[in-house]
Amino acid sequence: MLTRTLIPSEGRAVGPVRRLFCRLVPGVALAGLLAGSLACGGGDHPSNPAPAPTPAPTIGYFSAPDYLLGTSSSAQLAWHVTGATSLSLDHGIGTVTGSTCWVHPYQTTTYTLTATNAGGSASATCTLTVFPATAGSASLLASIPNSPAVDGPAAFARFNYTSAVASDSSGNLFIADYGNRAIRMLSPQGLVSTPLPSLPQGGPSCMTMGPSGNLYFFVGSSLCRFKPGGTLTTLAGVSDQAGSADGMGTSALFNYPRGLAVDAAENVYVADTGNHTIRLVTPQGQVSTLAGSPGMAGRVDGSGSSARFVRPSGLVVDTSGTLQVVDSGNWAIRSITPGGLVTTRAPWPTTLPLWGPNALALGSDGSLFVGGENAIAKITPAGVVSILAGAEGHLDWIDGPGTTARFTTISGLAVDAAGQVLVADYQNSAIRCISPDGEVTTLAGQQRPARFGPVNFGMDAAGNAFVPSSNNTILKITPTGTVSTYAGVPNQSGALDGPASQALFGAVVSTAVDASGNVFVTDSLNATLRKITPAGEVTTVAGTAGLKGTQDGLGIQARLTAPSGITADAAGNLYVTDGNAIRRMSPDGLVTTLAGTAGQAGFTDGAGTSARFNHPYGIAVDPSGTIFVADCYNAAIRRMTPDGAVTTLHFTLGSAGSASVADVGQLIHSPSGIAVDGNGNVYVQDFGRNDPLQISPIGVACRVPVFNTPETLNFLGSGITLRGGTLYTASAWGVMQLNLD
Repeated sequence: MLTRTLIPSEGRAVGPVRRLFCRLVPGVALAGLLAGSLACGGGDHPSNPAPAPTPAPTIGYFSAPDYLLGTSSSAQLAWHVTGATSLSLDHGIGTVTGSTCWVHPYQTTTYTLTATNAGGSASATCTLTVFPATAGSASLLASIPNSPAVDGPAAFARFNYTSAVASDSSGNLFIADYGNRAIRMLSPQGLVSTPLPSLPQGGPSCMTMGPSGNLYFFVGSSLCRFKPGGTLTTLAGVSDQAGSADGMGTSALFNYPRGLAVDAAENVYVADTGNHTIRLVTPQGQVSTLAGSPGMAGRVDGSGSSARFVRPSGLVVDTSGTLQVVDSGNWAIRSITPGGLVTTRAPWPTTLPLWGPNALALGSDGSLFVGGENAIAKITPAGVVSILAGAEGHLDWIDGPGTTARFTTISGLAVDAAGQVLVADYQNSAIRCISPDGEVTTLAGQQRPARFGPVNFGMDAAGNAFVPSSNNTILKITPTGTVSTYAGVPNQSGALDGPASQALFGAVVSTAVDASGNVFVTDSLNATLRKITPAGEVTTVAGTAGLKGTQDGLGIQARLTAPSGITADAAGNLYVTDGNAIRRMSPDGLVTTLAGTAGQAGFTDGAGTSARFNHPYGIAVDPSGTIFVADCYNAAIRRMTPDGAVTTLHFTLGSAGSASVADVGQLIHSPSGIAVDGNGNVYVQDFGRNDPLQISPIGVACRVPVFNTPETLNFLGSGITLRGGTLYTASAWGVMQLNLD
């Protein structure tokens, strides 16, 4: 018997990482090999020759990405097959078509692809390695009071984290004001009011308007219904209980729901993000699961519970009653028929060029508008995809045409009767408006510096945290979560030194605490460094309020540009990110430029001022004096020696302590906060994400999961610090603690 070995052709790269290639196991084609023979009739008249046998299929390659990080992401298998009439994958996937398939394994998995035709079959295997995330648990340590809600003319109204937006048939615009725990309303006349204040903690987190004028939104894990001018009721779920249970009213449970839609019959559809399912809630409150299976993540088209999603978020119902879903973890748009049949409409990265797509809105012509982190894409009914406004990776508050506009964490979208796309700009605490021709304006919310939240916050020896607040104060948070005002006058800005209770600050970004218990503050708006002594006296120790510059010098003779991050080393030196430079203030008050140049952005390693950064924010120093910088706009972590030599930190992907690692793709997009422990582990808070990144001393990176309590549902951190085995991450509205033990 003859045997043959199939050698795979060179694999093509799929996605940003290398592929692992297959081991081929060809089948044996038996049918038809001896289907006929030569007939002898005097040797002059041979019979017709038998047809040539059908060759078995050929698999050129079958590959997977090198790795998958944790259990919250998907990966794409890819293959090239010739001559097959059917293809199938094991592990319950079954028949597949085309040349790719998305999978979501919870552990390292070897997949087998089988190609079949009339002549036989061939198979190939590839292995997808899954690196687990760091173990831990998360809880909210404290809520931070924000600037108060301000009603009145839209341009002067103030919000605290606009998480969703919806409009009614009369032209009223309803705004989910997450930080103020309220529903706000913008009238057609341009006046903001608060029809529903004082909601419980955890809401409103998402919102939609029903055809009867009912507003639907979530508070924690409970679905609420509110008729403006009427009463508030809980339709289903329990606010502080996460789970997956179908049933009536409060007997049903949801798991971090992030999207809502309502059909013409007032049925409510829920993107049950934590369960990876789509739920259906009747007007009476009866809850069932329409598509997906609780806890079973993946990307599989199919009917009902056989379908798979990964963290679905935004939802809309089109005129045919079909649901369109942003499948965030798969970077895809999925369609669900009224009968529960799921198909994939737009897979990423082929046609959906967004980071973390999450919000969805439907235009009157059938166009879909998809919100990413900092940009909005438009998908026409013909499937043409384009960026309508904003630019991923560029966060700011800038009005203007199309891709010149800037947003800071898009959390909700709606389309009004005039065809304008309304955007809940979460971190900017504003509602933005995109005209049909792509012009972006601010519709409501007072223009002020973006509510970025702290990028550094210090802790003293007793475990008290000193956290900048958006109400122009520095808060003291005890280890038990008690919050008090440590310095500053709430909601008053200025540049006044003196007793802590009377001092005035501008835009406070970060704090650091030295060994003597002094709290140092970066006052970005005033371009100064401030000091608060344990006795409660505030002084300006570097720079002069209102005089920006790059001049080195002693104390108030120095000039700063826009100080943001700050940290202190064991010797009492302060390190500050200032514009695009790293400044150092010695214990005697001398300010010098250690690396970079304030007015020059770039991405260059090198010594001192020859190095270049692009909006560095958080900064940390380890016990040896090595400095780590979160270089936000370069999406990089930079490492500096005490004398200012700058290099870029390169890291690989794996599990903590693993010696088996893989080349890393883009794990960080907008690093803001950074911390380092005594063992050399670096922790990075990627702005707009829930889960920090941990990088070990040998350069192995993994995620720290925090998405596990209702109160952390919308916690998008900006700053980070570490004490013992506990990691603390902060936004402008709260501090979360992550137990790493």
